[in-house]
Amino acid sequence: MRGTMISGTPKWLKKHLINSQILNFSTKSLKEHASVLTLYTLLTFILTYPVVFNIRNHIPGDGDAFQWIRILWYMPVAIFNPGLTKLTHDYLIFYPDGIPASPFQSAFNQILSYILSSIMEIHVIYTILWLFSFIFGAYGAYLLVRYLTNDRISSFIAGIVFAFSPYHFVHSLGHFGATSIEWIPFCALYLMKMFKEGGVRNSFFAGIFFILVAMSDLQYMVFMGIFVMLLFTYEIYMFLMRRKGDSKEITSYKEILKQTFCKYTLFGFVSFIGIIPLTLENILTATSGDNFLKLGSSEAVMYSADLLSFFLPSVLHPVFGNITTNIYSNFSGNISENTMFIGYTVIFLSLFAAHRLKGNKYVKFWLIAALSFSLISLGPLLHVNGNTSFTEFNTTVPLPYLVLYHVIPFLDNCRTTGRFFVIASLSFAVLMGYGTTELLKSNRINKKVSAIVITGFIIFEYLAVPVSLSPVDEPSFYKEISQDKGNYALLEIPATKDYLAGSTIIYYQTIHGKPVVGNWAARYPSTARDFELKTPVVRELTYLQPFTADILDQNIDEVGTSILNYYNISYIILHTNYMNDEDIDFVEKLIQKTLNTERKTYEEDSLIVYHVKKEPLKSFLILKDGWNELENISGKPTRWISDNATILIHSDSVRNATLNIQAFSFYSPRTLEVYNNEDLQGRQAITTDFSSISIPISLKKGDNLILLHVPEGSESPSEIPELNSKDDNRKLSIAVQKIQLT
Repeated sequence: MRGTMISGTPKWLKKHLINSQILNFSTKSLKEHASVLTLYTLLTFILTYPVVFNIRNHIPGDGDAFQWIRILWYMPVAIFNPGLTKLTHDYLIFYPDGIPASPFQSAFNQILSYILSSIMEIHVIYTILWLFSFIFGAYGAYLLVRYLTNDRISSFIAGIVFAFSPYHFVHSLGHFGATSIEWIPFCALYLMKMFKEGGVRNSFFAGIFFILVAMSDLQYMVFMGIFVMLLFTYEIYMFLMRRKGDSKEITSYKEILKQTFCKYTLFGFVSFIGIIPLTLENILTATSGDNFLKLGSSEAVMYSADLLSFFLPSVLHPVFGNITTNIYSNFSGNISENTMFIGYTVIFLSLFAAHRLKGNKYVKFWLIAALSFSLISLGPLLHVNGNTSFTEFNTTVPLPYLVLYHVIPFLDNCRTTGRFFVIASLSFAVLMGYGTTELLKSNRINKKVSAIVITGFIIFEYLAVPVSLSPVDEPSFYKEISQDKGNYALLEIPATKDYLAGSTIIYYQTIHGKPVVGNWAARYPSTARDFELKTPVVRELTYLQPFTADILDQNIDEVGTSILNYYNISYIILHTNYMNDEDIDFVEKLIQKTLNTERKTYEEDSLIVYHVKKEPLKSFLILKDGWNELENISGKPTRWISDNATILIHSDSVRNATLNIQAFSFYSPRTLEVYNNEDLQGRQAITTDFSSISIPISLKKGDNLILLHVPEGSESPSEIPELNSKDDNRKLSIAVQKIQLT
C-alpha cells in the first residue's frame, strides 16, 4: 500500500515523502547514537569512580602515567623550540647528550593534547583522553557488533565487555599507549565491511582507522596488522573452499579473487601512506646497528600471559582482588602484563554463540581470532602459575609466538606479548554479542530482564572501583624558575636511582621546561647514562654514594663546582619524600663540602634546593667516550678501553703539562698513542705488566680532547681459549688504573 501510494503521486510530492523518510531515519539514528554515547559516558564516570570527580588535582594511576603526561607535553615543545631540543632527539632528559626519541609514541593523543593545551592543564587533558578511551572504545565495539548482529541490546553489552575489561583497567593505571584502545573496534568494523561488502569506501576507511590505531599505540598497529593478515587468510581460505563449477563460475571466481586482492591492496596503500611518517624513526632505529628498542628475548618470555590469568579476576577487583593477588604474585613479569581475565559470563555466551551459529562464517572468524590472539598472548613458552618448565625433565612447551617472533618484522621490539590479548578481548566481545543476540531471541525469557542480568554479571566480574589516583602538585619553585628564560639544567635526586621517583619527578618538567640530568624513559641506548656514571660529582650525587675512587686523580672538593658550572647545572634538588633521613643527610653534607655552601635556596613542598654558585672555571678532567665500566683489578680502580678512548681536559690557561698514566696491556704488548685533538703528543709501549708512563702535552685555554689510541687494536677474552672466558665478548686493549695531570 505504502509503495503504491508513493508510485502514484506527483514527482514533487514523491520527492518530499522520500526526503521525509530519510530525515526521520537520520533523526532516529542520531538519537540512538547520542543515547548510546550518553549511556557509555555515564557508565564510564561510574565504573572509573572517583576519577572524574578529582580531575582538577589528581590523575588515574601513578608511575608511568606521569611519564606519559610528559610525552604528551614534549612533542609541541620539540616542534616549536628547535634550539632547545629536537623531535627525534630528546635533549631535555639525560642531559647533556640526550637520547633518541620516538616522536609519535601516541600521535593522536599528542595532537589532541596540543590543541587542548591552550584552554586546560596538561594533567587534566591526560585524564580527559583517558576517559575518552573508555567511552569511544565502548562505542566502537557497539558499532561493530551492531553491524554484525543488528541487535542494539547485545551490541551495547559488547561495548561494555571491550571497554571495561580488566585488561583495559590494569593498563589504564600507567600504560597510556596501551590504554588507547578506542580505534581498534572502528578499524575492525570497516575491515568487516570490507570483508562482507567490498567497496573502495570500506577499504579506504579501514586504512584510515588503521592509521588511527597506529597513532594511538605503535604496538597495537603491529597487532592490528596481524589481525588483517588473519582476516585476509581466512577470506582466501573461504574462497578456496567454494565448490568449482562450470567455466562461467570459474570466471566469476577469478573476478572475486581479483576484487579481494584489490580491496586489501587499497587498504594497505592507504595505511602505508599514513603510518610511514609515524614509524620512520623507529624503523631506522630498529634496522640500525644500535637497536635499543630490541630487548633481550627473555623479556618476551617474562612479559607473557600466564594460562591461569585467563580464569582469575583482576587484582583490582574490590571483592576478589585480595584473593587473586597471592596467585598473581607467582606469575612472571608484572600484574599489568598478566591480566587476561575476560569473565565467565563472556566465555559462556561466546561458547553459546560458537555452538548455536557454528555454520556462520563470521562467527567462525571471530572464534579463530579470539583463540589465536589468546594463544599468542601466552608468548613463546607456556606459563602455568609462573612455571615454564614441567616434569622432572624440565620440559618446556613452545607456542606459536616463537615462530611469529622470527617471522614478523619488528615483532622482536614488542616485548610485552601479553598485550596481544587486546585483540582477543574485542573478539570475545563480538562473540558475546552474537551469543546474547541468539539468547534474547528465545520466547521463554524476558529480554529486558535477561539483558540487565547479563550486564550486571559482566560488570560485577570486571569491577575495579575505586580507581587508584595520584595527586598532581605544582611546587612554587618550579613555577618560579619557569619564568626564568635562562637555559640551564637541573640535577634531581633520586631521579635515577629510584624508578618511582624518576618516573614521577619528570612530570615537573612540564612546569619548568628545563633540561634534567638522567631521569627515566621507556627505552634508551646503553650509553645514555654514561654522563652520570663517568662525571665526577654528578656520579656521586646521582647514585647517593661517597666519592668513588676512579681512575682520574684530582681533588673533587676543589673542582666540583667548576664541573657543575661547566655543564651549566644550576640547581641540585632533593625530593625528600623519596629519600630517608640517612640519604638526605649524606647528600647535604656532600653538597656542602663540594660546593662550599650551606645555604639552601628553597625548602618547601618536600623539596630541598641548592643553587650552584657561579665561579671562574678551574682545570679539571672528565672521562668521555670509549671507557668500559669501572672495575677492581688487584685492589685498584680500573677501566678498560678497546681501540680508542677520550678524556676531556679543561684548562684554565695555556700551559705545558704532563699526562701521567698507569696501565697494562691485555694479553700481548701494545702501543699507546696520545693525541690532543689531532696532534700527536707522544707514543709509548705498554706491556702486560703494570707500568707508568708520562706524556708531555700542550694545553690550550678551554677544552682539550685527549685521545688514547691503540693502533694494534683490541681482542675479546672469548676469542682466547686459554683464558676460559667464553661469555666475555668485550673488545679489550689496555687497562688504565690512574690518570693524573701535572
